[in-house]
Amino acid sequence: MSNTTYTFAEVGSDDSAPIVISEVNKKLLEIQRTADLGGSPAEIRGEGIVLLKNFSKGTTNSGKPKFSGTIVNQEEAKFNVWNSSSAYEYFEQLPPDAQPRVVQISYTLSKYGFVINSISDANGYNPDVFIYRKYSVKEIVAEFKNTLDASGISANATSVIRAVMHMDYNDNVSRRLVQEYAAYSHHDNCASGLLAHTTKCIRVYNGIKGAYAFLDDEKVNDLMVIGLALHDIGKIYEMHDGVYQSNSFLTHRGLGFEHLLGFKKLISGLYDEEFFYMLCSVVLQHHGEFGENPRTLCALLVHIVDDVEAQLTSLDELLENDAVTVDASGAKIKFNGMYLNVLRG
Repeated sequence: MSNTTYTFAEVGSDDSAPIVISEVNKKLLEIQRTADLGGSPAEIRGEGIVLLKNFSKGTTNSGKPKFSGTIVNQEEAKFNVWNSSSAYEYFEQLPPDAQPRVVQISYTLSKYGFVINSISDANGYNPDVFIYRKYSVKEIVAEFKNTLDASGISANATSVIRAVMHMDYNDNVSRRLVQEYAAYSHHDNCASGLLAHTTKCIRVYNGIKGAYAFLDDEKVNDLMVIGLALHDIGKIYEMHDGVYQSNSFLTHRGLGFEHLLGFKKLISGLYDEEFFYMLCSVVLQHHGEFGENPRTLCALLVHIVDDVEAQLTSLDELLENDAVTVDASGAKIKFNGMYLNVLRG
């Protein structure tokens, strides 16, 4: 990853300014709040340069074809493209692997969200300057190591994690682990989000395990911490900078299991074969009812910790971005289809 810094003036090839997504999101919130209060918000139109992160084809509620996806300039915004616009033709001609790319767009903000009306390629821009770096690689790597130290795992567990994560090598596996996103569109869907999510999962576990006697067993504790450290390792093959790759149909669970198979001899030697397959069950079954149901206790526990951490991070991000609506009863946040009252300081 390049450490070179750029200004937009240096990389831009025309007079168009980058769209300030943070301001767009604020305007969208204002429009939504007005609509929630029964008003008729005015449409806002604009144009500029953004990074097209991802897109996919779908249908509207009435069954008409559309495209939707994500644009980026430090922050992210979701967009739609209706089939009546010239932008629709642009997306129709793009191959799925044509993302991310820097584009010039015109758009409309309304109660229907962010709608792209026209779009074309914007040459001469470095995509990296559009990406927000929420986490410092150096700091999150140090925090991950400190969190492992605080977990009380054995030397064998440390050896397994270091080997499977290629922590002693500067190769594609280790680089992807510190750069990849944790998700496509929700919790920690940002650069280095994968390692941040992994670290927070272990921190959540460290905070609760003291209350439960069965987690005092060294072998169980080792399995839990290794499982939490490796449960999402397949995402380095499933995605690249948060964009799904051509093999993503196997999911990160299957791809993570494939990666883990290369370490069967090492793990079975340090523990035993049952331990190895218990670890495999964590990687394959940690999505619980949203994937393959857990068949081991540790797979279930990793699923619970993983889900709790992801939801708390999603809530934290919503509140940090002030993504609340206001009506006569006060401030509310929409989460998992529910409107929840928020105590605001």
